[in-house]
Amino acid sequence: MIALLKSLQQKWNDWCGDREMELEIRKHLTKNGYYGGTAKFKNVRLVAVQRPGWLQVFRFEATARRQAEETDGPDPEAVYDELHGLVRDDIRHKTTSVRVFRDPAERRELFLRWSEDLIQLRGAQGLIDP
Repeated sequence: MIALLKSLQQKWNDWCGDREMELEIRKHLTKNGYYGGTAKFKNVRLVAVQRPGWLQVFRFEATARRQAEETDGPDPEAVYDELHGLVRDDIRHKTTSVRVFRDPAERRELFLRWSEDLIQLRGAQGLIDP
């Protein structure tokens, strides 16, 4: 029973909850050398917002497989990267910006710029101070 509850909690933690945002992240990954359709997301969280909520910043982690170059021989060994990302969603202007990094320090730096003058939420722990 405890294993079932932990499994459900993990699924809830890794659930994106916003299909359009998830598709934007997957599209960004595909354009940047990954198989975005098969990426696994973790810890998708709203971390900053501007009142009344039109501008939002989300954080996420993803495990994504690098796209392999076409060869005549056998398929190369799959290579996966652990990525740290941010999404900046501006509902008023209908723009969504997605950025992913291999180094969490780069994500932290961008978060500090994107969240300037926004309300930083509890999910921003680890992004504000190293």
